[in-house]
Amino acid sequence: MKRLSRRTLLRGAGGIALGLPFLEAMAPASARAQATTAPRRILFLFQANGDETKARFPVVNGETDFELGEFLKPLEPYRNELLFLNRLHRRFYELPEGQRADNHQQGGSSLAPWPSGQGSFPIGGTEDQTIGYVEGPSADYAIGDRVVKADSSIAHRHLVFRVGGRNNDIWNLHSHAGPVGQQNPVPPDTDPFAAYKRLFSFESTDPEATAMLARRLRKQQSALDLVLEELGGLRSRVSSADVRKIDQHTEALRDIERTLSKTSSGGACSPLDLGGEIKVYDDANHEVVGELFFKIGALAFACDLTRSINFNWSGNTSNRVYRNLGLTEGHHDLSHDSSAESFAKIRAIHAHLWTLNTRLYDLLKATPDGDGTLWDHTLIVHWNELGQGDKHSIEDALVVFAGGAHGYFQKGRLIDYGGKTSFSDMLVTCFHYMGFDDVTEFGDERLRLKGALTGIQA
Repeated sequence: MKRLSRRTLLRGAGGIALGLPFLEAMAPASARAQATTAPRRILFLFQANGDETKARFPVVNGETDFELGEFLKPLEPYRNELLFLNRLHRRFYELPEGQRADNHQQGGSSLAPWPSGQGSFPIGGTEDQTIGYVEGPSADYAIGDRVVKADSSIAHRHLVFRVGGRNNDIWNLHSHAGPVGQQNPVPPDTDPFAAYKRLFSFESTDPEATAMLARRLRKQQSALDLVLEELGGLRSRVSSADVRKIDQHTEALRDIERTLSKTSSGGACSPLDLGGEIKVYDDANHEVVGELFFKIGALAFACDLTRSINFNWSGNTSNRVYRNLGLTEGHHDLSHDSSAESFAKIRAIHAHLWTLNTRLYDLLKATPDGDGTLWDHTLIVHWNELGQGDKHSIEDALVVFAGGAHGYFQKGRLIDYGGKTSFSDMLVTCFHYMGFDDVTEFGDERLRLKGALTGIQA
């Protein structure tokens, strides 16, 4: 059987193209008789405004004997597949005043641990107009850059998704391209319809083909119908296991298209009038929009379009009102109220977001990939711009590693660093997981401490 290219595309009428998942037929001939080995992938996953630090782990008797607090309870079924890294320090106050922003803003750039440069954004509600974006790349960009330099067939250095409004400024941009010494924030995809079209139609250069895809989506007609004949021919060339992967892949694409066909976000989708439509930028729809981005991200991984994703449930200081939880106050407003009542609401918000995060876990677990699943071959890095919101604290960051991550880490543990290890050090560990062991430091020297975390690898 002839080997298929890893970048094989299914092309139909008008030049529409769709990527394929990793198939046995794409492995070198010498390896086809054995289980295929999938690449390493990383996904940084952000939620805003800090939590309640003392409520994270109410009982701790040791690294493997600890209780998950109320808002972390949704993770209980997965605890043996998670690694909790508690009280990492961001060290912003080692920077002089002219090189650091408000803790929300500097914290939102934690994946890019560099000083802030000059800008024109008021900081913390003051008249200060001097501090701007950080001057250096974020880990998602830098890791993706390493990946594409090692393998030029990878289409996207990284993908950046955010659930929420269109606005992009110092308050809500978490990804940065650098290089060191330069401000270069990366605007995220905020519309799943546009992201899906961009990624999975490969932006055909034929305007008629692009228009055809848009028309079919508006009419709830699948773009996959354009390539079904090609799929039929491909099935006859691959193994039964590959056929199952193709079928699951196409059904996943259809699942996304079914949801997108109900989505109205302006722009290309504005002519839609299906009734009961979903508005992408309505806070009430954060759940379905987030899940769409999860599905799109999983497909991008399965197609090997990228190996680095930066996903954000919102921007910094998000003031989303979670009416689905019976709340009437904005998230950021609640995070600055130290009352017991507000902390109860904060815990409810985070429990809700952690529950949504587990849908990504289940999606990755259900997606075949190489010799296992996407879950087996992905590291998810959960993070927040603050430790606790009402204190704007930076010495008590909670990071959770999730995903099989090729068995790289010892899971089911809680490691408390007591503020003596930096967030930047944790990012070096992410480079090492991705295979870049030569990276011994990342970020400004004032924001880092010991290099890669030790004692957590399997």
